[in-house]
Amino acid sequence: MRSTAPRRRRMTAALAASAGLIIGALTGITAAPAAAAGTPLSYYVSPSGSGQSCTTSAPCALTTAQQLVRSVTGTAQTDIDVVLADGTYRLANTLSFDAADGDGATSGHTVTYQAAPGADPVLSGGEQITGWTQGAGGVWQATVPAGTDTRQLYVNGVRADRAAGAVPTGLTRTATGYTAASTVFTSWPNISDVEFVYDVAWTQVRCDIASVSGTSITMDQPCFDNSTKKPYGVNADLPSSVENARALLTDPGQWYLDRSSNTVYYLPRAGQNLSTADVEIPRLQTLVSGTGTEQQPLNGLALSGISFEYAGWTAPDNGDGFSEVQANMRLTGQNAWQNQGTCTRYSSTSPGTCPYGAWTMTPGNVVFDHTTGLSVTGSTFEHLGAAGLQLDRDVAGSTVQGNVFTDISGNGLEIGNGTDADPSDLSLLPANNTIADNWVHHIAVEYTGGVGIFQGYTRDDTIEHNQINDVPYSGISSNWGWGHNPTATQGNRILDNLVFDQMQQRSDGGGIYVLGIEGDSLADGLLISGNVVRNTDSANGGHAIYTDGGSEYITMTGNAMFANNTPSMGGCNEQGGTPYGGFSFTGNYVENTTPDWPCGAPANATVSNTQVSADGTGVPASLIAAAGLEPQYAALAQAPAGQALTNLALGKPVQAQFLNGSTAALQSYSQLSYATDGAAGTYVQASGQFRWQLVVDLQAQQSLGHVTVTMPQAHFATAFHVDASTNGSSWTTVGTVTDSGWGTIPVVFPSTVSARYLRIVADAPTDWNQRGDQMAISEVGAYAPTTGQPNLALNQPAQALYIDGTQARMQPGSTPSAADDGNTATSAQATAQYRWIQQIDLTQPQSFDLVSLLQPDTAFATNWHLDVSLDGSTYWTVARHADTAGGLTGVQLAAPVTARYLRVVADLPNQGGQTGGQMAVSEIGVYRG
Repeated sequence: MRSTAPRRRRMTAALAASAGLIIGALTGITAAPAAAAGTPLSYYVSPSGSGQSCTTSAPCALTTAQQLVRSVTGTAQTDIDVVLADGTYRLANTLSFDAADGDGATSGHTVTYQAAPGADPVLSGGEQITGWTQGAGGVWQATVPAGTDTRQLYVNGVRADRAAGAVPTGLTRTATGYTAASTVFTSWPNISDVEFVYDVAWTQVRCDIASVSGTSITMDQPCFDNSTKKPYGVNADLPSSVENARALLTDPGQWYLDRSSNTVYYLPRAGQNLSTADVEIPRLQTLVSGTGTEQQPLNGLALSGISFEYAGWTAPDNGDGFSEVQANMRLTGQNAWQNQGTCTRYSSTSPGTCPYGAWTMTPGNVVFDHTTGLSVTGSTFEHLGAAGLQLDRDVAGSTVQGNVFTDISGNGLEIGNGTDADPSDLSLLPANNTIADNWVHHIAVEYTGGVGIFQGYTRDDTIEHNQINDVPYSGISSNWGWGHNPTATQGNRILDNLVFDQMQQRSDGGGIYVLGIEGDSLADGLLISGNVVRNTDSANGGHAIYTDGGSEYITMTGNAMFANNTPSMGGCNEQGGTPYGGFSFTGNYVENTTPDWPCGAPANATVSNTQVSADGTGVPASLIAAAGLEPQYAALAQAPAGQALTNLALGKPVQAQFLNGSTAALQSYSQLSYATDGAAGTYVQASGQFRWQLVVDLQAQQSLGHVTVTMPQAHFATAFHVDASTNGSSWTTVGTVTDSGWGTIPVVFPSTVSARYLRIVADAPTDWNQRGDQMAISEVGAYAPTTGQPNLALNQPAQALYIDGTQARMQPGSTPSAADDGNTATSAQATAQYRWIQQIDLTQPQSFDLVSLLQPDTAFATNWHLDVSLDGSTYWTVARHADTAGGLTGVQLAAPVTARYLRVVADLPNQGGQTGGQMAVSEIGVYRG
């Protein structure tokens, strides 16, 4: 964004030219002539740029352009643009912007590094790994430079999984580690590289093994003590899994780095050939940094349309490990467990470091501090090994808007930190920043206690109109410190965000999660308004909007919370003198009007809200429409468009008949035209008899390959058949469906059908108290034959995955391929986790708008959603389905999409004892139309 502030001349043109000559003499770079007033001074760069012209016809290198910018910022009378051509800019070092070096703007101007029109420049900290050879068991290997260390590897832009698996033997915890039930670990080479992973409530802890002797395992310190001894939060005990050992390299998509031999190993996924693949590892930790001082902040820097990719972070490999407290905040250093963040809360004789100690924040791969007027827009942060973007101390007046954050190991976006609770110099707290219209999804993929947007101690910041989805813990986390002491946080606003599919792996969090004191009163406290929080995926506690320990002075109004499988609102009163309350929770639309206060009610809480249905019925449409990305940014989160087939039944006349051919009476709320009006929210339904039939006149004889019948959740036929006729009197049955559910049911003809008339005939329900109630029809679709196999998923490569994306173990006798083999008697079903993912690779991008799911009556997902992807890395949620039973059901997408990968993701059951038991997939169908 360009500043509209008044611009003052600091030098005459002659002085500016002289300054440029002097700097050029010192640096060997000659500044370009000053641009006319009001016209930006522009430098053009490309990945292969050279020389010093920096023009469109002779672009220069990025570093050359930066030196030219520095040579003129002190005298420029205009904005300055560095225009990046398409391609990958492999950075040898961090791209550092420093106010002292002249990287910032002056006199109200802006220095912008931006993509050329239509270009997608990538700033990469990655290194390609080549020279792959394939050996025993299909495992590929390659040599890497000596000293290489990485926690991430990417194949064709898709993150691979570090070799991991179950702990191979029983363990008993000791003061320094564990006693193993066998000596299996003594046979593992490079034992000090092996990492134990602990899934502990809202955290995930990672500590390396230090050494093994017989059955005695000694763990790395201080990670082990910091993770098992702290007096607050939760502590680790036995590991949930183990990572980073050659013996664990068993599943496709896994890799292992043997640092002792400088060799990396990879077990390929189906269809991968590493001799031709683009394989990347991160080499840099910090891709881009920007800094200044309080006296000289970095002013007016803008980054636009740039992708920041392939940066890593290896700090968890050292003795500190990853000893998480919450939201990727960690304990580091000796005895941190007893003095960091404890204050007098747990000991008056040994109070620890106050007010909140030196909790350590996971760093950003792109990080700024001491800046004013920073702008980051239209950019992408992906394939990153730490957090994405970090706005640290003294960042003021920033705009972060219209960006995508995905495939990030830790938090997506961080503002502020957890140490500056109440600084004597308030300017150190980030202030007046706007985080708006960003799509944050599939983050915290390695450190699964992470959140979409972390807001620590800040003042007058606004987080608005973002879409946050598919995160393992909370969507937005505001403030820090559990309220043990006052903070200088105040005036923050969380407005009009859309949060869904949060809490996928961790527990005790929320779509929006609040922690600690915000302001001195409701007037300058935290405002949470206009947000929509839905489809929480946790089975382990939490709230849609969660005001947790020590929260104070929060206004929550005009939000919608539904389909969350968890209380709409509430939190934990820490007691012991910790303040908790000063809440105004009014005018919200919630499933549960009574807040959940498991640790005791807050003080001074006003609660008055409207109850709505689990599916959102009762929430004003205007609230739903206004939450999330604004219209000009909506395309960020939309799947690639596809091409729809022509629906030959659209707008055509229909008749409702009883089975004897007489005209059927209709329910009072239905009309005949509703069955072909293209509006899925309306439907036609007969009255007086359970069984009836709908006749559609296509008004001309047509060649048909399949039809679709869409039935509403409230009323549907559990069995029906389809008849066709050329004259309206002689009928032939061309398709039969049994064990149907609500949704869109495809009926594919074994051969082309020629017909003018179609008739959908209800076979069941036939009486009272049957599933489905009675047939109602929202829409009838009729489609011409397509070229090739109508079911695009049939016999295509299939995978079964857990929610974290790792390979799922299967039930005995089950394989992922059973989900699309055309045999309805076989099923794919995972084991060990209730929620899992069935994925189909269509092998190339395909256009489709209908997905059907056949599940056995003995094991089925009652709630599920559909994700699609072009590249196997970025996924879009395109549909949801609830209240499903066994049998055949389907989803007509709101619009056709183009995708190569389709995922059916189980939302419920998510624990034992629930209807459906666990998802099993007999067949997936993918169709156009």
